[in-house]
Amino acid sequence: MKITGRRLVVTPALRQHIENRFERISRYDVKLSHLEVVLSVSKLQHCAEVVCTLQGRRIQAKASTSEMYATVDQLVDRIAVQIRKHKERQAEHKEPTKRLVRKAPRADLHEEEEKLEVIRPVRAVLTLEDAKRRLDALPGSLVVFTAKSSGKLQILQRIDRDRMVLIDP
Repeated sequence: MKITGRRLVVTPALRQHIENRFERISRYDVKLSHLEVVLSVSKLQHCAEVVCTLQGRRIQAKASTSEMYATVDQLVDRIAVQIRKHKERQAEHKEPTKRLVRKAPRADLHEEEEKLEVIRPVRAVLTLEDAKRRLDALPGSLVVFTAKSSGKLQILQRIDRDRMVLIDP
């Protein structure tokens, strides 16, 4: 823990108060790898700022009141709130029954997929003109091919008797 004072002398009593207050953070069972407290006085405002690192994440808080001891107390409360939120984000709040309910529909989904027949046609390397010749005259018919000029996958679809659409995914 590094305690610095700007335009302020950090007395042993103030240092002891800060260390006692920051001991409260130990109840969250976290390890702060870097803790720096900066105290300052500007006219009648006593300001305190803390910067610490928690599991590689930087956490900081600021507080200011008309009295330094109250400012330190407020600062510790603010940093404790941030640490508590960090811990809550890491905790898993889902109940085991909810997890089982979510897995059940997925199992049904796999059963439906097994009933589907999958057809994987061979994609031919064609020019656009060759693909147009292979396309059936029925609306909705498709030709899936690899373009000879670009090497990209393309789909040619007949919309109606006279119109075709080239789909370039």
